[in-house]
Amino acid sequence: MDAMPGDLVGMLSSAGWTPGRRVDVTGVAATLRAAGFEVPRAATEFLSQFAYLHVQHEPHIELHGEPAHCWTRFDPTAVATPRDADVARRCAETAGEALCPIGTDGFHLTLYITPGATFYAGRDASVYRYAPDQAELLRMMRDGRRPHLIGEWTPD
Repeated sequence: MDAMPGDLVGMLSSAGWTPGRRVDVTGVAATLRAAGFEVPRAATEFLSQFAYLHVQHEPHIELHGEPAHCWTRFDPTAVATPRDADVARRCAETAGEALCPIGTDGFHLTLYITPGATFYAGRDASVYRYAPDQAELLRMMRDGRRPHLIGEWTPD
């Protein structure tokens, strides 16, 4: 998605995003593949726009009279290990689709994208459906709406 809906520009701009932003994610994709992930085109397209951004968003709490927001960091190399690839495969069985990490958030979730560009999240054995597309993912983040639990996988 190249054209960003206007209602999302403010949140993304404050994280350093600019219209037409393109990041070379060849190294990120290679790191993920070396750890055992399949990296679909949807992942490289998404990351080429958002890699390395640290986006602050709702929900927030007040600390010393100042808002402390949740955050999402679009850097999947933080979870690029063989163990994380195994967890993603187990999460994918619950989701019913292949999953590739795109980042992490302040609630200890790993965010995933599918080859069809839908979004999921996982934490431990819990799997969450996040959003059907990029714009809805970003709106959910902006509005503080959390993903919905769809199931859990069972350790061997």
